[in-house]
Amino acid sequence: MLASAILPLGACQNDGRTEGNLLPAEAAGEGWRGDYSSAAERAYVVARDAEEWTALWARVGQPAPAALPRGRMAVAVFLGPRDTAGYGVAIDDARQAGGDLVVGYHEAVPGPAQAVAQSRTSPYAIRLLPAVAGTPKFVRGK
Repeated sequence: MLASAILPLGACQNDGRTEGNLLPAEAAGEGWRGDYSSAAERAYVVARDAEEWTALWARVGQPAPAALPRGRMAVAVFLGPRDTAGYGVAIDDARQAGGDLVVGYHEAVPGPAQAVAQSRTSPYAIRLLPAVAGTPKFVRGK
């Protein structure tokens, strides 16, 4: 069973059309990925204020690298514990669609013949994007 922790967002106030990708081109300080977090379960997180930003980074297991920039929000995917290395996650896009904020992500899974380290991991990905309203929907891609 997949557990999720989604911090609520307000309703989106647009005419229902799907907007373009809200993710800026990934630059230094715009996104973070790693193999080791403190997440004990799969989680989807949205941080729109300082308190949520701090809680997001507590789930990573380290302090936030800086304050949440003004006019920005963060989306994050935590995979939870994995028994080996070779797993990963990346956030691909974020779009407004009607009253939703749709966040697309994909997971990397080691192949059956792939050599992987026998160490526990807990992969995560975090991306900054412009602050927008909308109910978050995280959608796993291929």
